[in-house]
Amino acid sequence: MHFFARSLLLLLFSVNLVFAQNVDIFPDLPLGIIEGENVLCKEQSRIYLEALRNLSLWAYEMRDSTAKSVQGILRGSIAQFGQFDECLSAKAPFATQYCVTTLAADVPTPRNPRDPKSLFYETNESVINKIYDKNDPSQQPENAVLLGWCVPASCNPEDLQEYLNNYLATVETPLTKENVSYMSIIGPQSCQAQNNGRQWDHVDISFVLTSGIILLLVIASTACDVRWTNEEKLFRGSPLRSLLVSFSLRKNYPKLGKSEDSNPALKVLYGMRVFCICMIITDHRFGTFLSSGILNFNTVEEQYRSFFGTLFFHGDLFVDSFFILSGILVTYCLLVQWEKKFLNPAFIIILRYIRMTPLYAFVIFFCATLFDFIGFGPMWTTIIAPEVQDCRKNWWTNLLYISNYVNADHMCMVHSWYLSCDFHYFIVALFMTILIHKMKKTGLIVLGLVFVASIIIPFVIVFIHKRPAVLFFYLDFIRSPKTHPDFLLTYIKSHARSTPYIVGMIAGYMFYRMRQQKTNVNWIMSYLIFTVSITLMVVSIVTGAIFYDPYYQYDTLDAAAYSSMHRTVWSIGSIGVLYVASYGQIKWVYSFLSWKPWVPLSKLVYGAYLVHFQIQMRGVAKKGAADVTSYFDIISFAASDIVLSFGLAFVLYLAIEAPFRNIFSVLFFPPKDNKKDKSNSSNNNNNNSEENLSQSTCDSHL
Repeated sequence: MHFFARSLLLLLFSVNLVFAQNVDIFPDLPLGIIEGENVLCKEQSRIYLEALRNLSLWAYEMRDSTAKSVQGILRGSIAQFGQFDECLSAKAPFATQYCVTTLAADVPTPRNPRDPKSLFYETNESVINKIYDKNDPSQQPENAVLLGWCVPASCNPEDLQEYLNNYLATVETPLTKENVSYMSIIGPQSCQAQNNGRQWDHVDISFVLTSGIILLLVIASTACDVRWTNEEKLFRGSPLRSLLVSFSLRKNYPKLGKSEDSNPALKVLYGMRVFCICMIITDHRFGTFLSSGILNFNTVEEQYRSFFGTLFFHGDLFVDSFFILSGILVTYCLLVQWEKKFLNPAFIIILRYIRMTPLYAFVIFFCATLFDFIGFGPMWTTIIAPEVQDCRKNWWTNLLYISNYVNADHMCMVHSWYLSCDFHYFIVALFMTILIHKMKKTGLIVLGLVFVASIIIPFVIVFIHKRPAVLFFYLDFIRSPKTHPDFLLTYIKSHARSTPYIVGMIAGYMFYRMRQQKTNVNWIMSYLIFTVSITLMVVSIVTGAIFYDPYYQYDTLDAAAYSSMHRTVWSIGSIGVLYVASYGQIKWVYSFLSWKPWVPLSKLVYGAYLVHFQIQMRGVAKKGAADVTSYFDIISFAASDIVLSFGLAFVLYLAIEAPFRNIFSVLFFPPKDNKKDKSNSSNNNNNNSEENLSQSTCDSHL
């Protein structure tokens, strides 16, 4: 009796096991390649299968590192990476490789019609209703998965794809009876072996040598600066001494804490810059995190439709805040400069270029070289390798600040479009301030016309091309931003993003006119303006949820109007906050935004902006498993990004940004002879263009 019961239990267990294996939505990957023209691949696959039967450890490591049956697909977990490191470290008698296979199911439209945009499913609905492609960009397609596959390195991607498609054409699952078929895609960048990565070349070595030289210059320059005390007369007052100590940490570190006190109203910009870069880094972390493996993407689909989620998915408006601040500072500083001395506009543009470019060029140099060697993971060759190639091919468009127009679909550093736009706007602001300085009335009229034109241009573009009102941060964008049509058409183009900068220019003129005034807005008006401004900013963000709603009926006029106006509303609200903070009675806002610790951090914002996205890309590319997503988790990752970005920016400021500014200052504005009359020296200093243009508030903008 006991034997009969045990046999029955074993039989039932076997039946249940077979049944469980036959109800999977996607079939398992084959163990090896047993057919095809690649003889070596077939032979090594045969050895692998034989070793599995013999329970060899290395063979089970290969099998263990391969993704098994798909799990969690109905909650949006499409990335099943297996174990990347285990595959490449398996002690097989041949080289192994890890491939990311895209396995797609061609699912016919369900026979029972349902609302394809609904996220609600009845309990007894067919699984077909869940996994077929609904053509809704707000939902992640659940008919395709990414699977990690450990195979012999002798099998090239073409062999693997051909064999796998032949295998999928004959495999049977419960869904094949519903006319569901399968196919696979294995691209040339999908496979990685232990020794088939890109080898170092002369460009990589050049970057290492350049970095080494910079490090030696910092050490030598600091040593010279410490050695040459004020009592020593060696090279005192000469340009040579200034050049020799340009890289000195002793000279450059104190500059971080220096603030501009000539106009206290502008002190609020320190805190605003730091706040904006933190929000930008957080928003970018949201995008990069969601572009990788997520176990519960169904939660993300729900957040796309919520007003709270729009605070993050429409957070690109914080980039507009950067444009606003830049417009204020450039306009204010140039108008002050024109009062003291008129300089050749070409000289000002060159000065701007040489201040922005050394650090920018160094980061580009890194992205074109060592960025490829600072990690590895399942998606490394898919994410990082193309970025390195884009930087090697199109670095010159970045250094000419035309990357948002020339080869934009292969730009180096996808976030570098901002720098191109800002440089273009600077040139516009330069000539606008000259016009205002020479012919105030005409200049202000032209500025008003430019403002109107900046609103009309995006309206016309969206209306003619029938594009959405906003750039949707759906998967089709965050997984391939450089090729997204809205990104290329409106999001990165200078002529389509200029409104916030123009509003900043108008505010800069306002700050310039009020710089000598002790204007104080009474507390009632202060709180009224502050409340209205914050309301305008919140409304400009959360109204984006209207267009994120999948049930919204697209209207070209609505889309064009919102596209042209929401950035204007955001900009006006931002200026209102800055105005009452500087001239109103809301002292706590002014105290917070002008807090002294913001001063050094604000000078590191440029470097933090340049490097933060590389940190996030590295995290996604080396990610070995899917994560559960929540707002708290992503914000925690963003906090780490902020600390790392500012830390790297601090190093880059001391090693590159400040030293090269010192060098160009010496070259363009050599130190005056100390033997000259003090009064003459004082007059010269007043007319010294470098002194006028290098005040810390304006330092990163002129």
